[in-house]
Amino acid sequence: MHLINKDVNGEQLKAVDPIFEDINAALWEFDLLTKELKCSNGFLALISYDSDEVKMSYGQFISNILYHEDVSSLLKETNTCEVGQSKTLEIRLLTKQGFQWFQNTFRREQGTVLKGTINNIHQFKVIEFQLAAQNSRYATVAKIARSGSWEINIRNQTLLLSKEACHILNVLKHSNISITELIGLFILEHRPILTNSINSAIAIGKPFDLDLQVRTGLSELIWVKIKGLTTIDKLGKAIVVKGILLNIDQSKRKEKELRSSFEFLEHQNKRLQTFAYMVSHNLRSHANNLQYLVKMHEESEVTEEKKEIFTHISTISDGLNTTIQHLSEIVKIESDIQQDRIPITFESVLQNVISVLQSNIEQTDAIIEFDFRACPVVNYIPAYLESIFQNFVTNSLKYRQQGKRPLIICESKIEDGNIFLIFKDNGVGIDMERYGHKVFGMYQTFHNHADSKGIGLFITRNQVEALGGSIEVDSEVGIGTTFKVRLGPSI
Repeated sequence: MHLINKDVNGEQLKAVDPIFEDINAALWEFDLLTKELKCSNGFLALISYDSDEVKMSYGQFISNILYHEDVSSLLKETNTCEVGQSKTLEIRLLTKQGFQWFQNTFRREQGTVLKGTINNIHQFKVIEFQLAAQNSRYATVAKIARSGSWEINIRNQTLLLSKEACHILNVLKHSNISITELIGLFILEHRPILTNSINSAIAIGKPFDLDLQVRTGLSELIWVKIKGLTTIDKLGKAIVVKGILLNIDQSKRKEKELRSSFEFLEHQNKRLQTFAYMVSHNLRSHANNLQYLVKMHEESEVTEEKKEIFTHISTISDGLNTTIQHLSEIVKIESDIQQDRIPITFESVLQNVISVLQSNIEQTDAIIEFDFRACPVVNYIPAYLESIFQNFVTNSLKYRQQGKRPLIICESKIEDGNIFLIFKDNGVGIDMERYGHKVFGMYQTFHNHADSKGIGLFITRNQVEALGGSIEVDSEVGIGTTFKVRLGPSI
Protein backbone atom coordinates (compact mmCIF):
# COMPACT_ATOMS: atom_id res chain seq x y z
CA MET A 1 0.00 0.00 0.00
CA HIS A 2 1.12 3.54 -0.63
CA LEU A 3 0.55 6.63 1.40
CA ILE A 4 0.36 8.69 -1.79
CA ASN A 5 -1.90 7.81 -4.70
CA LYS A 6 0.48 7.74 -7.66
CA ASP A 7 -2.38 7.62 -10.15
CA VAL A 8 -3.44 11.05 -8.94
CA ASN A 9 -0.05 12.67 -8.51
CA GLY A 10 1.83 11.17 -11.44
CA GLU A 11 5.58 10.93 -11.78
CA GLN A 12 6.24 14.15 -9.84
CA LEU A 13 5.51 12.59 -6.46
CA LYS A 14 8.17 9.95 -6.99
CA ALA A 15 10.53 12.68 -5.82
CA VAL A 16 9.11 12.36 -2.30
CA ASP A 17 10.76 9.05 -1.43
CA PRO A 18 14.27 10.14 -2.45
CA ILE A 19 13.73 13.21 -0.23
CA PHE A 20 12.97 10.99 2.76
CA GLU A 21 15.77 8.61 1.82
CA ASP A 22 18.22 11.48 2.33
CA ILE A 23 17.17 11.73 5.98
CA ASN A 24 16.81 7.96 6.49
CA ALA A 25 13.09 8.16 7.16
CA ALA A 26 9.67 7.12 5.83
CA LEU A 27 5.98 7.99 6.28
CA TRP A 28 3.09 5.84 7.47
CA GLU A 29 -0.62 6.06 8.34
CA PHE A 30 -2.70 3.72 10.49
CA ASP A 31 -6.45 3.60 11.08
CA LEU A 32 -7.18 2.47 14.64
CA LEU A 33 -10.69 1.38 13.65
CA THR A 34 -10.12 -0.53 10.41
CA LYS A 35 -6.54 -1.59 11.23
CA GLU A 36 -5.51 -0.41 7.75
CA LEU A 37 -1.80 0.38 7.51
CA LYS A 38 -0.46 2.55 4.70
CA CYS A 39 3.22 3.22 4.08
CA SER A 40 5.20 5.45 1.76
CA ASN A 41 7.20 3.72 -0.95
CA GLY A 42 10.39 4.27 1.02
CA PHE A 43 9.16 2.39 4.11
CA LEU A 44 10.23 -1.02 2.79
CA ALA A 45 13.48 0.40 1.43
CA LEU A 46 14.23 1.74 4.92
CA ILE A 47 14.09 -1.78 6.33
CA SER A 48 16.02 -3.19 3.31
CA TYR A 49 13.18 -4.94 1.46
CA ASP A 50 11.72 -4.65 -2.05
CA SER A 51 8.00 -4.33 -2.68
CA ASP A 52 7.94 -7.76 -4.38
CA GLU A 53 9.49 -9.40 -1.30
CA VAL A 54 7.08 -8.09 1.35
CA LYS A 55 3.47 -6.92 1.01
CA MET A 56 3.12 -4.60 3.96
CA SER A 57 -0.05 -4.87 6.04
CA TYR A 58 -0.95 -4.49 9.70
CA GLY A 59 -0.73 -8.27 10.28
CA GLN A 60 2.55 -8.56 8.41
CA PHE A 61 4.05 -5.67 10.36
CA ILE A 62 2.98 -6.92 13.80
CA SER A 63 3.81 -10.58 13.18
CA ASN A 64 6.98 -10.48 11.08
CA ILE A 65 8.56 -7.00 11.12
CA LEU A 66 8.12 -5.61 14.66
CA TYR A 67 10.22 -7.23 17.40
CA HIS A 68 7.89 -9.29 19.62
CA GLU A 69 8.92 -7.54 22.85
CA ASP A 70 7.98 -4.16 21.35
CA VAL A 71 4.47 -5.16 20.20
CA SER A 72 2.70 -4.48 23.50
CA SER A 73 4.32 -1.07 24.06
CA LEU A 74 3.56 0.07 20.50
CA LEU A 75 -0.07 -1.05 20.68
CA LYS A 76 -0.48 0.61 24.08
CA GLU A 77 0.92 3.95 22.83
CA THR A 78 -1.09 3.97 19.58
CA ASN A 79 -4.37 2.93 21.22
CA THR A 80 -4.07 5.57 23.95
CA CYS A 81 -3.05 8.40 21.61
CA GLU A 82 -5.65 11.17 21.90
CA VAL A 83 -6.70 13.57 19.14
CA GLY A 84 -4.11 16.35 18.84
CA GLN A 85 -1.49 14.35 20.78
CA SER A 86 1.99 13.42 19.51
CA LYS A 87 4.09 10.51 20.77
CA THR A 88 7.57 9.15 20.20
CA LEU A 89 8.62 5.55 20.73
CA GLU A 90 11.80 3.57 20.07
CA ILE A 91 11.10 0.20 18.43
CA ARG A 92 13.06 -2.61 16.77
CA LEU A 93 12.24 -3.69 13.23
CA LEU A 94 13.52 -6.70 11.31
CA THR A 95 15.75 -5.70 8.40
CA LYS A 96 17.95 -7.83 6.15
CA GLN A 97 20.78 -6.92 8.49
CA GLY A 98 18.82 -8.19 11.49
CA PHE A 99 16.80 -6.20 14.04
CA GLN A 100 17.63 -2.49 14.10
CA TRP A 101 16.41 0.41 16.21
CA PHE A 102 13.99 2.97 14.78
CA GLN A 103 12.43 6.13 16.18
CA ASN A 104 8.67 6.04 15.63
CA THR A 105 7.01 9.47 15.90
CA PHE A 106 3.28 9.83 15.31
CA ARG A 107 0.33 12.13 15.82
CA ARG A 108 -3.43 11.72 15.90
CA GLU A 109 -4.84 14.79 14.18
CA GLN A 110 -8.50 13.82 13.97
CA GLY A 111 -10.78 10.80 13.83
CA THR A 112 -9.15 7.38 14.17
CA VAL A 113 -6.17 7.94 11.84
CA LEU A 114 -2.58 8.18 13.12
CA LYS A 115 0.07 9.75 10.90
CA GLY A 116 3.73 9.30 11.58
CA THR A 117 7.30 8.80 10.52
CA ILE A 118 9.99 6.27 11.31
CA ASN A 119 13.68 6.98 11.03
CA ASN A 120 16.64 4.72 11.60
CA ILE A 121 18.46 5.46 14.88
CA HIS A 122 20.41 2.21 15.07
CA GLN A 123 23.76 3.99 14.88
CA PHE A 124 22.84 6.20 17.86
CA LYS A 125 21.68 3.20 19.91
CA VAL A 126 24.91 1.33 19.16
CA ILE A 127 26.87 4.36 20.40
CA GLU A 128 24.64 4.51 23.50
CA PHE A 129 25.23 0.84 24.35
CA GLN A 130 28.97 1.12 23.70
CA LEU A 131 29.26 4.15 25.96
CA ALA A 132 27.24 2.44 28.68
CA ALA A 133 29.51 -0.60 28.50
CA GLN A 134 32.63 1.58 28.50
CA ASN A 135 31.36 3.55 31.49
CA SER A 136 30.65 0.34 33.37
CA ARG A 137 34.11 -1.06 32.65
CA TYR A 138 35.69 2.29 33.44
CA ALA A 139 33.89 2.53 36.77
CA THR A 140 35.20 -0.88 37.80
CA VAL A 141 38.77 -0.10 36.79
CA ALA A 142 38.63 3.37 38.32
CA LYS A 143 37.61 1.97 41.69
CA ILE A 144 40.69 -0.21 41.66
CA ALA A 145 43.30 1.99 40.00
CA ARG A 146 42.19 5.62 40.02
CA SER A 147 40.78 6.28 43.45
CA GLY A 148 42.50 7.90 46.39
CA SER A 149 41.62 8.68 49.99
CA TRP A 150 41.62 11.84 52.08
CA GLU A 151 41.13 12.61 55.74
CA ILE A 152 40.53 15.78 57.77
CA ASN A 153 41.53 15.78 61.43
CA ILE A 154 38.88 18.08 62.90
CA ARG A 155 40.75 18.79 66.12
CA ASN A 156 43.89 20.26 64.52
CA GLN A 157 42.30 21.06 61.10
CA THR A 158 44.91 19.13 59.12
CA LEU A 159 44.43 17.34 55.81
CA LEU A 160 45.96 14.02 54.86
CA LEU A 161 45.95 12.88 51.22
CA SER A 162 46.89 9.40 50.08
CA LYS A 163 49.47 8.86 47.36
CA GLU A 164 46.71 8.06 44.85
CA ALA A 165 44.77 11.24 45.74
CA CYS A 166 47.94 13.32 45.30
CA HIS A 167 48.44 11.67 41.91
CA ILE A 168 44.88 12.53 40.80
CA LEU A 169 45.33 16.16 41.87
CA ASN A 170 48.92 16.31 40.60
CA VAL A 171 50.24 17.69 43.90
CA LEU A 172 53.33 16.50 45.74
CA LYS A 173 52.79 14.16 48.65
CA HIS A 174 55.16 16.10 50.92
CA SER A 175 53.65 19.51 50.13
CA ASN A 176 51.33 19.34 53.17
CA ILE A 177 48.41 20.90 51.31
CA SER A 178 45.87 22.57 53.60
CA ILE A 179 42.09 22.23 53.55
CA THR A 180 41.80 25.76 52.15
CA GLU A 181 44.34 24.97 49.43
CA LEU A 182 42.47 21.79 48.53
CA ILE A 183 39.20 23.69 48.16
CA GLY A 184 41.06 26.34 46.13
CA LEU A 185 41.95 23.73 43.50
CA PHE A 186 38.27 23.39 42.55
CA ILE A 187 36.67 25.73 40.05
CA LEU A 188 35.17 28.90 41.51
CA GLU A 189 31.50 27.88 41.36
CA HIS A 190 32.21 24.49 42.98
CA ARG A 191 34.23 25.79 45.94
CA PRO A 192 31.22 26.86 48.08
CA ILE A 193 29.55 23.50 47.37
CA LEU A 194 32.54 21.57 48.74
CA THR A 195 33.03 24.03 51.62
CA ASN A 196 29.41 23.74 52.75
CA SER A 197 29.52 19.94 52.46
CA ILE A 198 32.67 19.68 54.61
CA ASN A 199 31.22 22.09 57.19
CA SER A 200 27.97 20.10 57.37
CA ALA A 201 29.94 16.87 57.77
CA ILE A 202 31.83 18.41 60.70
CA ALA A 203 28.82 20.10 62.32
CA ILE A 204 26.08 17.46 61.98
CA GLY A 205 27.84 14.43 60.50
CA LYS A 206 26.08 14.73 57.14
CA PRO A 207 27.76 12.55 54.46
CA PHE A 208 28.27 13.85 50.94
CA ASP A 209 28.84 12.53 47.44
CA LEU A 210 29.76 15.20 44.89
CA ASP A 211 30.84 15.39 41.24
CA LEU A 212 32.98 18.53 40.92
CA GLN A 213 35.57 20.03 38.61
CA VAL A 214 39.10 20.63 39.85
CA ARG A 215 42.15 22.26 38.28
CA THR A 216 45.11 20.03 39.02
CA GLY A 217 48.67 21.06 39.84
CA LEU A 218 49.41 20.81 36.11
CA SER A 219 46.50 23.21 35.30
CA GLU A 220 44.48 20.36 33.81
CA LEU A 221 40.73 20.73 34.34
CA ILE A 222 39.16 17.37 35.28
CA TRP A 223 36.00 15.99 36.88
CA VAL A 224 36.37 14.16 40.19
CA LYS A 225 33.98 12.40 42.53
CA ILE A 226 34.61 13.27 46.16
CA LYS A 227 32.81 11.38 48.92
CA GLY A 228 32.93 12.13 52.65
CA LEU A 229 31.84 10.41 55.89
CA THR A 230 32.16 11.56 59.48
CA THR A 231 33.70 9.48 62.27
CA ILE A 232 32.53 10.30 65.82
CA ASP A 233 33.88 9.43 69.27
CA LYS A 234 31.99 7.70 72.09
CA LEU A 235 30.43 10.98 73.12
CA GLY A 236 29.07 11.60 69.61
CA LYS A 237 31.56 14.32 68.79
CA ALA A 238 32.97 14.45 65.25
CA ILE A 239 36.69 13.74 65.22
CA VAL A 240 37.47 12.90 61.58
CA VAL A 241 35.93 13.47 58.15
CA LYS A 242 37.32 11.08 55.60
CA GLY A 243 36.45 9.79 52.19
CA ILE A 244 37.59 8.91 48.70
CA LEU A 245 38.62 10.94 45.66
CA LEU A 246 37.96 9.44 42.25
CA ASN A 247 38.96 10.66 38.79
CA ILE A 248 35.74 10.45 36.72
CA ASP A 249 36.80 12.77 33.92
CA GLN A 250 36.62 10.12 31.19
CA SER A 251 33.24 8.98 32.40
CA LYS A 252 31.92 12.57 32.44
CA ARG A 253 33.22 13.21 28.93
CA LYS A 254 31.55 10.05 27.65
CA GLU A 255 28.37 11.09 29.39
CA LYS A 256 28.57 14.49 27.69
CA GLU A 257 29.10 12.83 24.29
CA LEU A 258 26.10 10.60 24.89
CA ARG A 259 23.96 13.55 25.99
CA SER A 260 25.00 15.47 22.89
CA SER A 261 24.08 12.50 20.71
CA PHE A 262 20.65 12.27 22.33
CA GLU A 263 20.07 16.02 22.07
CA PHE A 264 21.00 15.89 18.39
CA LEU A 265 18.71 12.92 17.85
CA GLU A 266 15.83 14.60 19.70
CA HIS A 267 16.35 17.78 17.70
CA GLN A 268 16.48 15.78 14.46
CA ASN A 269 13.29 13.92 15.36
CA LYS A 270 11.40 17.16 16.05
CA ARG A 271 12.56 18.53 12.72
CA LEU A 272 11.59 15.28 11.02
CA GLN A 273 8.12 15.41 12.56
CA THR A 274 7.68 18.99 11.33
CA PHE A 275 8.93 17.96 7.91
CA ALA A 276 6.54 15.00 7.75
CA TYR A 277 3.68 17.30 8.73
CA MET A 278 4.57 19.66 5.89
CA VAL A 279 4.79 16.83 3.36
CA SER A 280 1.51 15.35 4.52
CA HIS A 281 -0.36 18.66 4.28
CA ASN A 282 1.33 20.54 1.46
CA LEU A 283 1.59 17.67 -0.99
CA ARG A 284 -1.82 16.29 -0.09
CA SER A 285 -3.39 19.67 -0.82
CA HIS A 286 -1.86 19.69 -4.30
CA ALA A 287 -2.85 16.06 -4.81
CA ASN A 288 -6.49 16.65 -3.85
CA ASN A 289 -6.73 19.64 -6.17
CA LEU A 290 -5.20 17.66 -9.02
CA GLN A 291 -7.55 14.75 -8.40
CA TYR A 292 -10.56 17.05 -8.48
CA LEU A 293 -9.47 18.83 -11.68
CA VAL A 294 -8.52 15.60 -13.46
CA LYS A 295 -11.99 14.26 -12.70
CA MET A 296 -13.57 17.47 -14.03
CA HIS A 297 -11.42 17.24 -17.16
CA GLU A 298 -12.49 13.66 -17.78
CA GLU A 299 -16.18 14.46 -17.29
CA SER A 300 -16.20 17.65 -19.37
CA GLU A 301 -17.25 17.39 -23.01
CA VAL A 302 -16.71 21.04 -23.93
CA THR A 303 -13.36 21.75 -25.59
CA GLU A 304 -12.99 25.27 -24.21
CA GLU A 305 -13.85 24.08 -20.73
CA LYS A 306 -11.28 21.29 -21.00
CA LYS A 307 -8.64 23.84 -22.02
CA GLU A 308 -9.44 26.04 -19.03
CA ILE A 309 -9.33 23.08 -16.64
CA PHE A 310 -6.03 21.96 -18.12
CA THR A 311 -4.60 25.45 -17.51
CA HIS A 312 -5.51 25.07 -13.82
CA ILE A 313 -3.95 21.59 -13.78
CA SER A 314 -0.76 23.04 -15.22
CA THR A 315 -0.71 25.78 -12.55
CA ILE A 316 -1.16 23.27 -9.72
CA SER A 317 1.50 21.05 -11.29
CA ASP A 318 3.98 23.96 -11.25
CA GLY A 319 3.07 24.66 -7.62
CA LEU A 320 3.65 21.00 -6.77
CA ASN A 321 7.09 21.07 -8.38
CA THR A 322 7.96 24.21 -6.42
CA THR A 323 6.81 22.60 -3.16
CA ILE A 324 8.94 19.52 -3.80
CA GLN A 325 11.95 21.74 -4.57
CA HIS A 326 11.43 23.59 -1.28
CA LEU A 327 11.17 20.32 0.63
CA SER A 328 14.36 19.13 -1.07
CA GLU A 329 16.13 22.31 0.09
CA ILE A 330 15.05 21.61 3.66
CA VAL A 331 16.33 18.03 3.51
CA LYS A 332 19.60 19.24 1.98
CA ILE A 333 20.19 21.18 5.19
CA GLU A 334 20.29 17.89 7.12
CA SER A 335 23.00 16.45 4.87
CA ASP A 336 25.01 19.69 4.65
CA ILE A 337 25.49 19.97 8.42
CA GLN A 338 28.13 17.22 8.16
CA GLN A 339 30.42 19.68 6.36
CA ASP A 340 33.40 21.07 8.25
CA ARG A 341 33.03 24.47 9.86
CA ILE A 342 35.86 26.84 9.05
CA PRO A 343 36.81 30.32 10.33
CA ILE A 344 35.00 32.96 8.23
CA THR A 345 35.10 36.75 8.51
CA PHE A 346 31.69 38.38 8.63
CA GLU A 347 32.80 41.32 6.53
CA SER A 348 33.96 39.13 3.62
CA VAL A 349 30.61 37.31 3.55
CA LEU A 350 28.65 40.56 3.68
CA GLN A 351 30.74 42.05 0.86
CA ASN A 352 30.01 38.97 -1.28
CA VAL A 353 26.29 39.36 -0.65
CA ILE A 354 26.43 43.10 -1.43
CA SER A 355 28.17 42.23 -4.71
CA VAL A 356 25.42 39.76 -5.64
CA LEU A 357 22.62 42.17 -4.70
CA GLN A 358 24.35 45.31 -6.05
CA SER A 359 21.64 46.14 -8.61
CA ASN A 360 18.87 45.80 -5.97
CA ILE A 361 20.82 47.97 -3.55
CA GLU A 362 21.43 50.68 -6.14
CA GLN A 363 17.82 50.54 -7.34
CA THR A 364 16.47 51.14 -3.84
CA ASP A 365 19.29 53.54 -2.88
CA ALA A 366 19.79 51.46 0.28
CA ILE A 367 22.40 52.22 2.96
CA ILE A 368 24.17 49.22 4.48
CA GLU A 369 26.20 49.81 7.64
CA PHE A 370 28.17 47.18 9.52
CA ASP A 371 30.31 46.80 12.62
CA PHE A 372 31.95 43.44 13.27
CA ARG A 373 34.67 44.67 15.61
CA ALA A 374 33.18 42.90 18.64
CA CYS A 375 33.61 39.56 16.85
CA PRO A 376 35.04 39.61 13.32
CA VAL A 377 35.31 35.81 12.80
CA VAL A 378 33.08 32.76 13.33
CA ASN A 379 33.49 29.02 12.79
CA TYR A 380 30.66 28.18 10.40
CA ILE A 381 29.67 26.52 7.13
CA PRO A 382 30.38 29.22 4.48
CA ALA A 383 27.33 28.49 2.30
CA TYR A 384 25.03 28.71 5.34
CA LEU A 385 26.43 32.01 6.56
CA GLU A 386 26.14 33.55 3.09
CA SER A 387 22.55 32.28 2.82
CA ILE A 388 21.70 33.86 6.20
CA PHE A 389 23.14 37.23 5.18
CA GLN A 390 21.50 37.11 1.77
CA ASN A 391 18.04 36.24 3.12
CA PHE A 392 18.06 39.04 5.70
CA VAL A 393 19.44 41.69 3.34
CA THR A 394 17.02 40.64 0.58
CA ASN A 395 14.08 40.82 2.99
CA SER A 396 15.11 44.29 4.17
CA LEU A 397 15.22 45.52 0.59
CA LYS A 398 11.99 43.79 -0.37
CA TYR A 399 9.98 45.04 2.61
CA ARG A 400 11.25 48.61 2.66
CA GLN A 401 8.94 51.52 3.39
CA GLN A 402 7.79 53.48 0.39
CA GLY A 403 9.30 56.96 0.27
CA LYS A 404 11.92 56.10 2.86
CA ARG A 405 15.54 55.30 2.10
CA PRO A 406 16.28 51.74 3.29
CA LEU A 407 18.82 51.44 6.13
CA ILE A 408 20.30 48.05 6.99
CA ILE A 409 22.64 47.63 9.96
CA CYS A 410 24.66 44.43 10.49
CA GLU A 411 26.76 43.89 13.59
CA SER A 412 28.26 41.12 15.68
CA LYS A 413 28.53 40.73 19.43
CA ILE A 414 29.47 38.18 22.08
CA GLU A 415 27.13 37.40 24.96
CA ASP A 416 27.54 34.60 27.52
CA GLY A 417 30.26 33.00 25.42
CA ASN A 418 28.10 32.91 22.27
CA ILE A 419 28.49 34.77 18.97
CA PHE A 420 25.47 36.76 17.82
CA LEU A 421 24.68 38.43 14.51
CA ILE A 422 22.28 41.38 14.63
CA PHE A 423 20.35 42.56 11.54
CA LYS A 424 18.35 45.80 11.82
CA ASP A 425 16.32 47.63 9.19
CA ASN A 426 13.85 50.52 8.97
CA GLY A 427 11.35 48.62 6.83
CA VAL A 428 7.60 48.18 7.05
CA GLY A 429 7.90 45.93 10.11
CA ILE A 430 5.72 43.04 11.28
CA ASP A 431 2.71 43.08 13.60
CA MET A 432 4.24 40.77 16.23
CA GLU A 433 1.07 40.52 18.30
CA ARG A 434 -0.78 39.21 15.27
CA TYR A 435 1.92 37.32 13.36
CA GLY A 436 4.77 36.81 15.85
CA HIS A 437 4.18 33.06 16.18
CA LYS A 438 4.17 32.62 12.38
CA VAL A 439 7.27 34.61 11.40
CA PHE A 440 9.44 31.56 10.70
CA GLY A 441 6.67 29.31 9.38
CA MET A 442 6.75 27.80 5.91
CA TYR A 443 4.76 29.77 3.29
CA GLN A 444 3.88 32.45 5.86
CA THR A 445 3.67 35.96 4.37
CA PHE A 446 2.58 39.15 6.15
CA HIS A 447 2.62 41.72 3.36
CA ASN A 448 1.01 41.96 -0.06
CA HIS A 449 4.24 41.71 -2.01
CA ALA A 450 4.35 40.02 -5.40
CA ASP A 451 7.65 38.25 -4.66
CA SER A 452 6.66 36.98 -1.21
CA LYS A 453 7.02 33.19 -1.04
CA GLY A 454 7.26 32.66 2.73
CA ILE A 455 10.22 30.28 2.41
CA GLY A 456 13.35 32.42 3.06
CA LEU A 457 13.01 32.85 6.82
CA PHE A 458 11.90 29.24 7.19
CA ILE A 459 15.08 28.03 5.43
CA THR A 460 17.24 30.46 7.45
CA ARG A 461 15.83 29.26 10.77
CA ASN A 462 16.39 25.63 9.77
CA GLN A 463 19.99 26.33 8.77
CA VAL A 464 20.73 28.14 12.04
CA GLU A 465 19.01 25.55 14.24
CA ALA A 466 20.64 22.65 12.39
CA LEU A 467 23.98 23.98 13.65
CA GLY A 468 22.73 24.44 17.21
CA GLY A 469 21.85 28.13 17.02
CA SER A 470 18.63 30.12 17.36
CA ILE A 471 16.90 33.25 16.04
CA GLU A 472 14.89 35.92 17.84
CA VAL A 473 12.90 38.66 16.14
CA ASP A 474 11.66 42.03 17.34
CA SER A 475 9.59 44.18 15.02
CA GLU A 476 7.21 47.11 14.98
CA VAL A 477 4.97 48.18 12.13
CA GLY A 478 6.26 51.35 10.49
CA ILE A 479 9.50 51.29 12.51
CA GLY A 480 11.46 48.27 11.32
CA THR A 481 12.67 44.80 12.25
CA THR A 482 15.60 43.39 14.24
CA PHE A 483 16.78 39.78 13.96
CA LYS A 484 19.16 38.44 16.61
CA VAL A 485 20.91 35.26 15.45
CA ARG A 486 22.84 33.09 17.93
CA LEU A 487 25.41 31.26 15.82
CA GLY A 488 27.24 29.32 18.52
CA PRO A 489 30.16 29.45 20.98
CA SER A 490 32.86 32.05 20.42
CA ILE A 491 36.17 30.91 18.99
